Amino acid sequence: MLNQATKSFRKMHARRNPNNLTVGSTASYSQLSPSITSATLLSPNLASRRGLLDPSPPLSPSLPSLIPRHGKKQPSTSHTRLVKRLVIGGCGVAVLLWLILRQMYAHHQQQTTQFEDAGEWEMVGGNLLPEEPSAVVVQDAKGKPRWTVSIPPSYEFPLKPQHYRDICGQSMELQAQLREEAQGKSGLARRMLGYYQKDQYYIDIGDAEAQALLPQTKARGRPKGFVDDSAIANKESTQTQQVCDSTLTYVMETTDAGFGNTLMRLWMSYGLAVAENRTFFIDDTRWPYGKYSTFFLPPPAAGCLPPPPSYMTPCPHSARHLVVSGATVTSTFGHAFTEEYEDPTKQYVQRQHRIFALLRTGYDALFKLRADDATYVLDRTRTLYDPIAASGGLSIGLHVRRGDKHPYEFQYREDYIPLARYMDTARDLYISRIESNAAPKSKSKSKSTRTPENPLLARHTSSKLVLASDDPTVYETGELGPNTLRAQDRIILATKAALEAAQGKTNPWIDEITGWEGGFYRDVFFSLGQPSKDAQAPHDPAAANVPQAALNLRELVGRAYLMDLAVVGRADAVVCTVSSVGCRILAVMVGWERAFGKGAKGDWVNVDGEFDWRGIVW
Repeated sequence: MLNQATKSFRKMHARRNPNNLTVGSTASYSQLSPSITSATLLSPNLASRRGLLDPSPPLSPSLPSLIPRHGKKQPSTSHTRLVKRLVIGGCGVAVLLWLILRQMYAHHQQQTTQFEDAGEWEMVGGNLLPEEPSAVVVQDAKGKPRWTVSIPPSYEFPLKPQHYRDICGQSMELQAQLREEAQGKSGLARRMLGYYQKDQYYIDIGDAEAQALLPQTKARGRPKGFVDDSAIANKESTQTQQVCDSTLTYVMETTDAGFGNTLMRLWMSYGLAVAENRTFFIDDTRWPYGKYSTFFLPPPAAGCLPPPPSYMTPCPHSARHLVVSGATVTSTFGHAFTEEYEDPTKQYVQRQHRIFALLRTGYDALFKLRADDATYVLDRTRTLYDPIAASGGLSIGLHVRRGDKHPYEFQYREDYIPLARYMDTARDLYISRIESNAAPKSKSKSKSTRTPENPLLARHTSSKLVLASDDPTVYETGELGPNTLRAQDRIILATKAALEAAQGKTNPWIDEITGWEGGFYRDVFFSLGQPSKDAQAPHDPAAANVPQAALNLRELVGRAYLMDLAVVGRADAVVCTVSSVGCRILAVMVGWERAFGKGAKGDWVNVDGEFDWRGIVW
C-alpha cells in the first residue's frame, strides 16, 4: 500500500511540474546533505516542507554554471593573442621599413662617416660635417671608405687641449675599425701600426680637400700665435715663399707649472722634425710663462710659410702637417715612439742613445738665451770656472730640487734626498778625479801639504761646488761648506723673511707675503701677482686673462730657472736627482760622451737611487 501511494504521488508531481529540472535546481539539489536527500525521497510530507516540490526553486548565486547556456558563446583568449601579434608584427615591419629607407637615402647621398664615442660610425652628408674638430670617414672616388680629420675653418689655432686629445682617440678607433672591416677581426688587423707605418685607409687633409671629400678652406696666412723665426725677426722678405711641404708645430700650452717639461718637449719636437725632414714652428698663444721671445732668441728660419690651420692635426703621425702639444705627448712620444727609437740590442741607459740625440739637436738649435741673460751667463761662467780651471781644480755643479717634486727612491718618496748624499757624491768625484790622479811627489807628505806650491793643495782650495736650487733656504744651510757658490745672482728666489725685510710688513697678524721656502710649487706659481682674496681659489691654467704683474713675476721665475741650468751645465761634473726634469736637462747639456759614452768619466751623476736617465716621462 505504501509503495503504491508513493508511486501515485510521484506521477502527480511529475505532471504538475514538467519544467522543474533546471540548472539551478540541479545544483541546489546536489548540495543537500545526504540525510535530507534520503528523507525527501522517502517522505512526501517532509519534501513539501523543505521546498523541493516548489514550482521555481531559487538559483545558487555562488556557483558557476557547469553547462553553457543556450544562445551565448563562451569568451575566447585566442582573439586577444591574435590582436597582440598583429600589433607587434606591424611595429616590426614599420621599423624595418624605416631602416631600409634610411639606408637607401644614405647610399644615394654618398655621405661621409663620423666617428662616435660609442665606437660606431655612421654616414652623414658632406654638408653635415661635425661642428667640432673630429676624425671622420669619407668615401673616395672609388666608393671605398677612407678616414681623415675635419677641422672647421671657424676654429682658431691652436685648438683646445681636449680637441687634440679627442682627435687622437678617434683616429685610433677609426684606424682599427676600417682595418677590421677590410681584413676581418684577425690579430693583424687589431695590431697597432708602427711609428712610421702608414695607414692605407688614411687620406691627408690637403688631399681630401683636393678630391672634394672635404670643403675647401682658404689660407689665412701665418697664425698670430706663431713665434717669429730669425728671418722674420731680421725683417727679411717672405713674400715669395711657398707653403711648406711638411711641418711640425709645437704648441707651448700646458697645465704644468714647471718650465722643464715644456723645454724638454720643445727640444724633442725640434729634433724629431729635423729627423723627419719637417719644417719646425712654435706657437706660444697660451703658454703660462708668456712669450717665447721673453726668454730665447728667435728659432732658426723656416724658409717657407706655415699651412692653413685646418691642415694641422695631432694624429696620425704620418700626417703632412703635425701638431705636438702637452695634450698629445703620449701619442707623439708614447710606446710606438719608444719602440722605434730605443735600441733593443743595448741595456739600461744605452738604449736611449737616439732619443738623447734628438734632445741634443733641439738644445743646440733652440737654447739661445735672450741677449742680456746670455751676456750675464757668459760673464758668470768665466768668473766661476776660469780660476778653477787655471789652477787645475774641479768644478762640481749641484742641482737640488725640492717643492712639489719628490724623488723616485722609495724611502724618500714623501721627502727629499738629504744634502749629505749630494756632498758625499761630490767628495767621491773629487777624490777620483784629483787626489787619486795627483799624488804628491815629495817623500814627506806632511811637509808637502804645508807647502803653498803643492799642486794637490792648490787643486783642493780652488775646487768649488756650484749650487742651483728652487729652495732658497738650501743656500743658507751649513752642510754645504764654504766652497759652495750660488750659480747665478741675477734673479734670486727670495724667502718670506727677505721679502718682508725689503718691503716691510704692514700687519703683524696677517701673512701678506709668501716666499719660496720649501721650493717651487704649482699653486704658488699660479697665484703670483693675484689678489690675496683670490690666492686660495682654484686656478685655471688655461685662463688667458693673466694680469701683467703676475705675468712679469712668472717671467722672472722662468729666467732664473734657465740661467741656473745654463751656469750649472758648464761645470766639470753635475750631481742631481734624475726624478727632476732639470736634472735630465743638465745631462743633455753635459753631452752623451761625457755622461754615458764609452770611457766616460761620469760627468753626470744621479743620487736618486739606481734609476737611469730617460727622455720624456709621461
